Amino acid sequence: MSGIEMKKDELIVTALLSELLGHTLPYYISNLTDSAKLAGDDDPYSRARCALRKLSTADQEKIFNFLKVVIVDTASSVLGTLDGTYFPSNIQGDFTLEYEGDEIQGSLQDELISKAEEMGVYK
Repeated sequence: MSGIEMKKDELIVTALLSELLGHTLPYYISNLTDSAKLAGDDDPYSRARCALRKLSTADQEKIFNFLKVVIVDTASSVLGTLDGTYFPSNIQGDFTLEYEGDEIQGSLQDELISKAEEMGVYK
């Protein structure tokens, strides 16, 4: 961190993006591109694997890049709900989110979108 301490909301968002895009996404890609996996299994991975095999490597990459958008948009909806900037049906109240004793909601969704844009997720 080069001597500058991150704000707690930034720390949370950075950790979430690291987990989601640095660990979860590669897990999905690995499982979807593993040619050793049986194609006959009737599970979501197998069906997606079969569909992806029909695509060129370049088109597969486009699908995997789109998965980044889906992952970030999903996290954005959750964080927006906690921030009070996104209102899913049937959720009427406010949330109070704390990390290490400090309230952190209010800018989590903005922080996530900003970091995702810096990472080129939406390109």
